[in-house]
Amino acid sequence: MSKVDGIVDSLTSDIISGALPSGQKLQSIRRASEDFDVSKNTIVEAYDRLASAGLVRAVHGSGFYVADQSTDTGRLTTQPQHMTEAFDQVSLLNAQLHQDLQVRIGDGRPPLSWMQDALPQKLSGNFLNRFEGDQTAYGSAYGNMALRDIIVQKCRRAGMKVTADNVVTTFGANHALDLIIRRYLEPGDTVLVDEPGYYPLFAKLKLAKINHIGVARTATGPDVDHLRSLARLHRPKIFFTQSRCQNPTGTAMDLPTAHAVLQVGAMQGVLIVDSDPFVDLPDQPGTPLALMDQFDNVIAISSYSKLLSASLRVGYTIAAPQIAKEIAELKLVTVVNSSRFSEMLICDMVTNRRYQRHLKKTALRLKERRDDFRNRIESMGLTVFDEDGGGYYSFLQLPERADEAQIARNALSKGIFLAPGKFFYVNQESRLPAFRINLTRSDDARFYSFLKNEMASLAP
Repeated sequence: MSKVDGIVDSLTSDIISGALPSGQKLQSIRRASEDFDVSKNTIVEAYDRLASAGLVRAVHGSGFYVADQSTDTGRLTTQPQHMTEAFDQVSLLNAQLHQDLQVRIGDGRPPLSWMQDALPQKLSGNFLNRFEGDQTAYGSAYGNMALRDIIVQKCRRAGMKVTADNVVTTFGANHALDLIIRRYLEPGDTVLVDEPGYYPLFAKLKLAKINHIGVARTATGPDVDHLRSLARLHRPKIFFTQSRCQNPTGTAMDLPTAHAVLQVGAMQGVLIVDSDPFVDLPDQPGTPLALMDQFDNVIAISSYSKLLSASLRVGYTIAAPQIAKEIAELKLVTVVNSSRFSEMLICDMVTNRRYQRHLKKTALRLKERRDDFRNRIESMGLTVFDEDGGGYYSFLQLPERADEAQIARNALSKGIFLAPGKFFYVNQESRLPAFRINLTRSDDARFYSFLKNEMASLAP
């Protein structure tokens, strides 16, 4: 992402969220160039882009002002508001698709060095011949049978009563979420989500015009009292959560919390969707909800993409047979089928144990990185949301007086990509500044040097 792109994304987010309200004058070009630590020409280009998008308006001789959303033409009035909000919600995801910045501690994915040993450099000559049937055909809407059998056997070893009729493969976990939203929700429905939680889910819900309310997340999972109160008050259809390795906090549900969450779902008639893309990663803390529920009121989602490659789009849902059938039918209507070839490749990696060796190595590296990260930030007097979390992520907590947005801008000017906490909250009020940290990218000394200088500037 270029410096101009970063400034545009930052100011766009502030405008959409209301941090920069309609009519407010933007900083002068000189002052903005100083704050963002870029040239005046860079600011001019960024302001011009915002003006072209209809987000700001130029007043000759006076400067640039945030456009009035109700009267000014441009992006906010040429597309529905729910689409604008959804696109803004994933601006952080869009920024991750660019690879210009060198220090990418805010990226959601691991670097190539963590993945390249896992992926086969070439396929064996008999790769296709090892699988039955016409490999050029679509196959079942439920997905590749060999992969579904692998998932079934894995679940049974964990103590879950599953058959192939429970499993539907998808184009990753995000596709699974999309199918569930399309099939079981209508515009105006209400659901509950973790807060802080998975921001791409928030965008999907906004796009579908679904009311979503945040349930406070704690170090042991959702705040059960908060969940129970919201379920009684709002009668939500679904609670979207993560029982383990939660994004962005790394937190996991302990046994009492998992039991209480299932109890609330059963008593209040709330379907629970539990997404765990790290389910195969060894030695992660937490209690999977499906293990206790056996898919009576839980839909489980997982993915191979998070642990192997973002380009290898293979995920799956596990649910009661009737729900699985309904999801498979919608999958057939919308995309016909997922990638049979990619699913066959996953099967090959599992059967030759390449995948398992990669997982063991990844788990060991993550533990080392988590310990190192915690030691480094503790030396600066900082803390994380959960010291004993799992998965790729940790949620760095900043002092209340810290300006999260300004720190992100300062980082951008130095080639450091951060993931501000604001993206992970439904309600922006009464939250502390924070950043999601990707532990697989947390070994760069430039980030710690930058963070130390920023914290020193906050000293009284």
